[in-house]
Amino acid sequence: MNREVKVGSRVKVIAETSAYTTEGKSLVVLQVNCRSVYNKAIERWNLVDTYNPDVVIGTESWLKEDINNAEVFKTDFTTYRMDRTVRGGGVFICFKNIITSTA
Repeated sequence: MNREVKVGSRVKVIAETSAYTTEGKSLVVLQVNCRSVYNKAIERWNLVDTYNPDVVIGTESWLKEDINNAEVFKTDFTTYRMDRTVRGGGVFICFKNIITSTA
């Protein structure tokens, strides 16, 4: 079951799936088209606090190699990212630390 939430001029999709369960709870995935994660960190993490997802997937992060994960991502998530060397692009995926993940 997917839920759409309008934030500003964009729609965020909250996806829930029963393919994975932990302690009787479905895996909750938040997918966000950021259009620059750096200057919208507060808005994005408010969504995370509201919906408590297990996984956050972001596109159009616009991050550069010199920006540290600690500057834009919460420490209770393990973050993997692929930055672009030109303006635009970039993706990331964040897993709650209780989920085992490897790059």
